[in-house]
Amino acid sequence: MRAPGPRARKILVVVIALLVINLPYAVYQYRIHSVSSDGVQVTATVVSSARAGDDVVLGLRFPASVDPDQRVRTARVTATAGAAAVRAGEVDVRVLQGHPAVFDLPGQKRSHGSTIITLGADVLVLVMILLMWRLGGRIRRPALVAVALGDVEGGEEGSLLDKQADGTYVINGEVTEALVDSLVLALRERDVTVHLRGHVNPIDVGAQAKVHAHLVG
Repeated sequence: MRAPGPRARKILVVVIALLVINLPYAVYQYRIHSVSSDGVQVTATVVSSARAGDDVVLGLRFPASVDPDQRVRTARVTATAGAAAVRAGEVDVRVLQGHPAVFDLPGQKRSHGSTIITLGADVLVLVMILLMWRLGGRIRRPALVAVALGDVEGGEEGSLLDKQADGTYVINGEVTEALVDSLVLALRERDVTVHLRGHVNPIDVGAQAKVHAHLVG
């Protein structure tokens, strides 16, 4: 099994980056959505309250049955809901079993901070991809043309345009196009079109290939 080529590795890095950014957010949103159907209804004790503009931030402690750590959980609610909770000293809360940090209560106002941060990170990644694509296209040198002097072989990682003592070249790169009588090898800074002239190319697109050739342009 061949290792992925440079372009495939770049795509893989981008996919992994997007997964790292978006997967935790997606899981959190799924859990919030699941509270209404899979949550456990409990009565939480109000341990503190503080004004936050027109709203109230409540400090809540859930029963040990749903929150063994007995941490104080905070929730931002409307002024009306906050006042009612403070007067009663307790409030009904629906908590996701096994995930006490995910809960829902009347009048709750959820922060959009995680959404903004996730979208911002996605935009940053996309901007970086666009810059890499545009700058990469500008710094690539003119393409070369070569004529194969032997059959194409499996190549090594990276790119190579190695001039031999007799003036010929050993060319190593990723196959980006493979036709019946030619192929294109992507090197670090340029592409090389290699005309086979009867020689065999058994290497598929996306794999690394090496060929001994003579440059003609």
